Amino acid sequence: MKKTALLSIMSITMLLLTSCQHSTEQKEWDVSQGYVPDSTTAVQIAQILFVRVYGEKVLEKKPFVATLKNGNVWVVEGTLKEQKGGVPHLEMQKSDGKIIYLIHGK
Repeated sequence: MKKTALLSIMSITMLLLTSCQHSTEQKEWDVSQGYVPDSTTAVQIAQILFVRVYGEKVLEKKPFVATLKNGNVWVVEGTLKEQKGGVPHLEMQKSDGKIIYLIHGK
């Protein structure tokens, strides 16, 4: 009886362990498109930096919008909801993610 119970427990455990494994499907990434290949990536990087430099309050300036300037520099800016104040502004190279300019308007 003990052998059967132990065998059942081991079988169930093995079944659970194998079914809980998840596959990590990675997208193909063409490095020739740069380390910051799209606006989504640019906004995610900028948001992290905006919060580190200006604090959580900067999230009030969302949505952050990224535009590609001259085909090689991402410009990410916040949105001004009222006529007062300014928005965070970041410029980064598409090729390597180097930050060129980071400021918050007044």
